[in-house]
Amino acid sequence: MTKLETLDNLVKVCVDSAERYRRAAADVGKEKLVQFFDAQQAARRRDADELNLERKRMGAEGEQSGKESGSVAGFIDRTEMDLNVVMSMGDTGVVQWCLEDARDVIAEYQKALRMDFSATTRSALERQLSANQATLAALEKVLKPYGHPRS
Repeated sequence: MTKLETLDNLVKVCVDSAERYRRAAADVGKEKLVQFFDAQQAARRRDADELNLERKRMGAEGEQSGKESGSVAGFIDRTEMDLNVVMSMGDTGVVQWCLEDARDVIAEYQKALRMDFSATTRSALERQLSANQATLAALEKVLKPYGHPRS
């Protein structure tokens, strides 16, 4: 995979993650979770925009800010989320779903950082990876009192 393809993939990953957080905010009952998920959605949109700028710096044609497209797999995953919520996953199930997403996103960033990006791009990727790791830690903290999702 080329550097540009790697950034393209990460833009899609960010957009998919933002959409998951948007859906999660709509599917939970606790206001604190709604606010947390809304903040995560905004952060992932900013990440996608920033990565899109890096793509432009590399000579690629950029997508319009906020209009980047996600992946088909992300769309299917969000649809599955809606069905699971309807089947009573509850707030803890939604948090668990987002926790799994955060782990997947982190893995994609770690894979991308194996490439030889410019210092500017590497710095952006490392910062975004760190933010995703903080999100993962926050989600794990939210789940602790509940144990695990209801089935």
